[in-house]
Amino acid sequence: MQYPLREKIGAPHLFVGREQELKDFHKWVAGMPNLLSQSRALLGRRKSGKTAFVQRLFNQLWSANGAVIPFYFSIPELAMWYPSFVLLYYQTFATQYISFLERDAELVRTLLSMEQIRAYGEANGIAALVNDVDSILHNAKEGYTGLMWDRAYRAPHRIADIYNQRILVILDEFQYLATNIFAHEDLSGPPIASMPGSYHEVSESKVAPMLATGSYIGWMVEIMQKYLEAGRLQHLTFSPYLTEDEGLLAVYTYAEAFQEPITNETAVQLNTLCMADPFFISCVMRGPNPKRDLTTTQGVIAAVDYEVANRKSYLSLTWEEYIERTVKRVNEKYGKHL
Repeated sequence: MQYPLREKIGAPHLFVGREQELKDFHKWVAGMPNLLSQSRALLGRRKSGKTAFVQRLFNQLWSANGAVIPFYFSIPELAMWYPSFVLLYYQTFATQYISFLERDAELVRTLLSMEQIRAYGEANGIAALVNDVDSILHNAKEGYTGLMWDRAYRAPHRIADIYNQRILVILDEFQYLATNIFAHEDLSGPPIASMPGSYHEVSESKVAPMLATGSYIGWMVEIMQKYLEAGRLQHLTFSPYLTEDEGLLAVYTYAEAFQEPITNETAVQLNTLCMADPFFISCVMRGPNPKRDLTTTQGVIAAVDYEVANRKSYLSLTWEEYIERTVKRVNEKYGKHL
């Protein structure tokens, strides 16, 4: 298997478990050639492993070289100017599309220019790429930013339809579309809150179904109810917890990777205390605790307690950031008091 998309989890072997989830999603993908698969929304808290999961799904589909072409795009967490976002989105899609056709893994880690995309389309008889580039650049020159975006976000569906292909559109952290894209170049004024509504129609596509992920579940549900109503996306909950056996495998895998001494007895104990949560396990293994000792029962208890109770631990800092963002979003008026 190849890994054209650099996975955020790091070394590929650190991805452990998720066998049942992958089985379900591959069954879903298998229905795409026959136009049977509905778009999905994968919802789960931060650090639950959603990004690792969808990135692994991308790499598996890319490596399989089958009937479904994967496209992965992570919505930026930082503010972006509308036209810049449009270009980034389209260039990412077109580059990954070309990389799949050419079986060139290195292309996924680069970003072809609009001129390079157009040249490839001309050289290989893919008129849709040529027309897309011409349209987007023309509208950019004229200041028609809405038309730029319309051309860009419809591209996967349009190209799949024209060439009788199937494209899986993976949009990671979909909720940021509502808060991070701005109409003014200096990023002044309110964000374009209706951006998620762009996908109202294409989310029903059977030739290019969507897989959108969201870390702020209430916020994502609110967005889908407002802009993607009528069940356009099937809601799926992504659990942060592995099975007991998968969690134990994660303990051994991380212990070897982080060169952390451990015994069979304490491995089981750590897996139990961390509830087979791979993020929790990794925090205990790699956290800044200077007195960590995972070779004894009391050492494991102390190490887990450090991650839970110490305000400077990696686990605590991560949860602090997550709770702060969630409270601010859900109850901005009283967020500071809470």
